[in-house]
Amino acid sequence: MDKQKQLQKEIEKIHIQMQRKANKDSLPILQAYKRALNDIRGELGKIFAKYAKDGVLSVSDQQRYAVLIQMQKKLTQMARELGQIEDEKTTEILKDIYKESFYRTANVIEKGVDVSIDYSILRPEFVEKAVKMPIEGKTFSDRIWDNKEKLVKNLRKNLEDGMIQGKSIDKLSKDIAQTMGSGAYEAKRIINTEMARCMTQAQKEVYKSSGVVQKVLFSATLDDRTSQICQNLDGKYFDLDDAPNIPEDTHPNCRSTLVPVVEGWNPSQRRDQETGEIIDYKSYEDWQASKSF
Repeated sequence: MDKQKQLQKEIEKIHIQMQRKANKDSLPILQAYKRALNDIRGELGKIFAKYAKDGVLSVSDQQRYAVLIQMQKKLTQMARELGQIEDEKTTEILKDIYKESFYRTANVIEKGVDVSIDYSILRPEFVEKAVKMPIEGKTFSDRIWDNKEKLVKNLRKNLEDGMIQGKSIDKLSKDIAQTMGSGAYEAKRIINTEMARCMTQAQKEVYKSSGVVQKVLFSATLDDRTSQICQNLDGKYFDLDDAPNIPEDTHPNCRSTLVPVVEGWNPSQRRDQETGEIIDYKSYEDWQASKSF
């Protein structure tokens, strides 16, 4: 296999690994949404037990107002708890993604060419700043809380419409489940979008630190979900400093990768930076252990 093609394959593999990690680590967030949905359904049951006639809600204007006031408080508290879980877990996921992307990319570069990567870039304060960098003026945390505000508004509308229209508990429960599903999707989209940003930024730092990467190849994931933007950029080369920022210059949920162009990259052997000896390159796990990360 052509060495540059092999390098591309290994860098793209990191993206797949990070996506799988993000999917796995975000499960507690999705589980929190499921618990919240069950809690709301429990409250619906109480409302229907009190106000339903012949299986549908039948309330006066005064009763509807009282129910909405009561539910507004409960929905706001639910959203606050969801937002806290989502904010904390997303922060944890993105810090891990940034660091592991950096390490794995450094390993790929180091095992094919004699370079020295600056690992001081991974000091906690640098990682924190990188993870919380805003996109279009908003951090991921800002977007999480904006979405929670929208979620409460939409759930309240579901409930109000259900009472005005006299919906059955099954129909209203379905409406609320769809709204909660949209909220969970937005939470996952934030993670996917920010994962792409953190991974790309970490890899760019490795490329710059190595001193051997002047150009990168834009590599899109090509399937029926590939955006027109990424289709147009796929296969194009850019100077490292002028390369598109993912996802700022592409789109949310972007799955594209910047592949380094490294002259002479050959992972058959490498020079050990500590001993100076020429040795066979190590697996990532062995390399990581040798670095005491």
